[in-house]
Amino acid sequence: MTTHESTPLEHPVLAQACAVMREAYERGWISTRDGNVSVAMSDRRGFLVSASGVIKHALAPSQFVFVPADPAAAGAANTALRPSGELDLHRRLQALLSGRALTVLHLHPTHIVAALYAGRNLADLSADFPEVTRYTRVGPNIPALPATSTELAEACEAAFQPALGPAPHILGLDRHGVVAVGKTPWEAFEHVERLEHICRIALAAGHRHIHHPDAIDEETGHVTRRP
Repeated sequence: MTTHESTPLEHPVLAQACAVMREAYERGWISTRDGNVSVAMSDRRGFLVSASGVIKHALAPSQFVFVPADPAAAGAANTALRPSGELDLHRRLQALLSGRALTVLHLHPTHIVAALYAGRNLADLSADFPEVTRYTRVGPNIPALPATSTELAEACEAAFQPALGPAPHILGLDRHGVVAVGKTPWEAFEHVERLEHICRIALAAGHRHIHHPDAIDEETGHVTRRP
């Protein structure tokens, strides 16, 4: 259950979260009512998530819905605003990343989505660009799954807790967009910005840098090196 009563609208990064969504709209990374963002409360009693269906380039702190970490602690249901349709995604990631990240950001950046649609592996692609890997860990591509679905939320939750190595900062969602995390909304935004930048470069370059396995002639054993 969610509540709007006693929502701490003085949360220090809500203004940043609103500014991030406005900037995403200006860059064409979302349309008017697309995308969503959540920020955790510093006392870990829950998080604030952008409301469903609101105009994102005019997002205001009053358009966030408080979601308690413990559903049993919720007060009266908020009848004025509904939380984002991706609430399950935000709830899972906020719980998983508690203590490591305060913001979960979901956007639809054009060139990242285009690269995914073209079949590019974003983690492999980013490995060719040191200015991305220096600051941003790109996780595995998430396959095309229905928006707002439990399946999508579960797939992202699993990808943000890899069996080996550190957790990623950003995931690409095939035919959909990205989910990025950060200590602040602007930090999460920067992970999106870096990945979007190199996807734009890669798409402009075409397929020249896609790795193809070496071909082996089964009769002669001759190996043909491919670029």
